[in-house]
Amino acid sequence: MTLLWLLVWFIADQTGGRAPLRLDPVNAWAGTLLLAIALDLGTNPARAGARKR
Repeated sequence: MTLLWLLVWFIADQTGGRAPLRLDPVNAWAGTLLLAIALDLGTNPARAGARKR
């Protein structure tokens, strides 16, 4: 998921205007990156819980 986000951001950054990643304050690109990382990190515990049942 994070690699897909990186690909989308890179294409948008190259074709459109400059879209820097700002964490103070968090802009939309940095917020979606944090969401993608959280989803990637959250899939492993979710899959482990599903196997226990």
